[in-house]
Amino acid sequence: MRGSILRSAALSAMLLGAAATPLAAESTDPVEMTYEVYFGGFHIVSARAALNRSTAGYTLTADANSRGMMDFFFTWHGRTRTDGRFVEGQAVPQAHKNFGVWNGEERIVEVSYDGEGAVAGVLVDPPPDLEEVNGLPEDAEIGTVDPLSVIAQLSEAMTRGGDCSGAFNVFDGKRRYDLTVTDRGAETFEPNDYSVFQGAAQACGIEFTVLGGDRKEKSKYAETARNRVVYVGRPLQEAPAIPVRLRIETAYGVLLAHLTGVTAGGKQLALKPD
Repeated sequence: MRGSILRSAALSAMLLGAAATPLAAESTDPVEMTYEVYFGGFHIVSARAALNRSTAGYTLTADANSRGMMDFFFTWHGRTRTDGRFVEGQAVPQAHKNFGVWNGEERIVEVSYDGEGAVAGVLVDPPPDLEEVNGLPEDAEIGTVDPLSVIAQLSEAMTRGGDCSGAFNVFDGKRRYDLTVTDRGAETFEPNDYSVFQGAAQACGIEFTVLGGDRKEKSKYAETARNRVVYVGRPLQEAPAIPVRLRIETAYGVLLAHLTGVTAGGKQLALKPD
């Protein structure tokens, strides 16, 4: 199996962990989440995420590792972090970092911003191979935000009574894409052995158009990915609403990410060991 859909799964899980957590105007206790990701019934990724919100700003971090079948073909570990602040309800990034190890090769991306949230510098090591990836459009970084700040912005909107919808110009240091999030209403989940969540969750549809920085050779999994939905719910009364499930359909199987643990306000939910 090609790695792109699996890396997308890992990224989705990492973003899932940091995504759509409503942020109060005042400081809040850290929220920590764990997720397990499956493709076609096979365990492929484990992820952990955390959100820290203070009067000074926000920090979102996420960590993911290959598991099971994915580890059989290749090993992967990724870590991402964004620091930012809110200005009149708008998320303004200050720094975005992404570190990964793919089959022993380290990959680093860092994006710095000026005081207004505009991209001031980009570090990509190793640099992209333009024989393998599409080039970025001219001035790709202008008017963009990083992926985690998009998530923080949606969170702020939901806290203020809005829904999970919006359109964003995104630049992660390597790729430039337009992201659209659409509110699809509520869905109720019954208890199951894969997740700590049960009850009603808001369905948030995700679509994106890549404008540059993507691989020229697409995998059949990524090419046929469709109907991407993140479900946002509230597993703990002490916790804000957080992503509780992710579902992506492809022509070759369904990718599912489940919330397996959450800690907030001194309370914890976790799956019981086998």
